[in-house]
Amino acid sequence: MGVIAAMNEKTKSDIMNMRRGQLTRAAYKVVGQKGYYDFTIRDIAREAGLSTGLVHYYFKNKEDLLLNLLKEINTNMTAILNKAIGKAEDPREKLNIFMMQAFDLVKNEKDYFYIVIDFWTQVNKNERMKRANIKLFKSYRDEIIKILNEGIDKGIFMKMDLDYTAAVIISIIQGMIIQYVIDNNAFNYEDYVKKIMKHINDLVIKKK
Repeated sequence: MGVIAAMNEKTKSDIMNMRRGQLTRAAYKVVGQKGYYDFTIRDIAREAGLSTGLVHYYFKNKEDLLLNLLKEINTNMTAILNKAIGKAEDPREKLNIFMMQAFDLVKNEKDYFYIVIDFWTQVNKNERMKRANIKLFKSYRDEIIKILNEGIDKGIFMKMDLDYTAAVIISIIQGMIIQYVIDNNAFNYEDYVKKIMKHINDLVIKKK
């Protein structure tokens, strides 16, 4: 009986995780298309092919759903990044992979930055959303700091203020992406990406 009960609990947990994932993917698509303010729970349910009652069963309200979406975005991006970086051994290559992963999001995940920018508008109005965004940016800086630290230890990167340099690198990358998302015709994106990556490498690589 105990084994059957355990199997039932596992099945229930698997179904719940599957449903939450299904709803999160639907939210990603809907919020990307309609924006933070204009979507409804009914929109999410329709996109997921589920009832609105089921959406409310898994998420208390829109805020709970959006916070879960932001968490999932962070988790998925981190997993993809770590998998790509894990294949490299040279800190220079890891740094370039980090930058390319960020820059390629514009082409590979068109809705991503529209969603994130929408979330930024909430930081002064919603403390939970603010904390989620703080965690998101900290994860970016922490990954850069880890790469820079490794490069310094191996004598490849020059000694530097790691916190400051990581913040500058994230600012340069995010700033360029935001400008491009707002105006696709502002500049040649691929050309500027190459120049920025060279500039950041020049900034951190130890001069011989």
